[in-house]
Amino acid sequence: MHKITSYGIRKISLFITVTLLSIVSFSCTKYEEGSAFSFMSRKKMLVGYWKMDKWIENDVEITSQLQFQHKFGFAKDGTYYYSYYDAGFKLVINFTGTWEFRRRKEQLVLGLMDPRFGMKYEVWDIIKFTRKALWLECVSPEKLVKWQLIPQ
Repeated sequence: MHKITSYGIRKISLFITVTLLSIVSFSCTKYEEGSAFSFMSRKKMLVGYWKMDKWIENDVEITSQLQFQHKFGFAKDGTYYYSYYDAGFKLVINFTGTWEFRRRKEQLVLGLMDPRFGMKYEVWDIIKFTRKALWLECVSPEKLVKWQLIPQ
């Protein structure tokens, strides 16, 4: 028969604690898609430049129909940059606004300055968020829009 020492009990107790924490942290995901665990903060993951990979409206992908190349920039200070290249007019359009997380970082609020109406805000639900993908969804009375962004 083996005698269990206090060292052995501590070792078993530590193993059980680590196992339970691992199961709990990996079984609960913050977003519908993607990992629940990351060593980088959400803000650090977002800051930088992203480009449009897919644009989906009412569950129909319309990326190829858009004659635009969309790019997004997120700065540490909460500044948001949005630009697109209109191939038809051969023109780059740039906007500057603000961004912030909301609802425990499950939503992204994007604000853009409209010269006619002032600041316009949109609330986007974060569906997937990793270092290599950012999927956003915004519901309006007219349509459901989904953006799938990738790092530039």
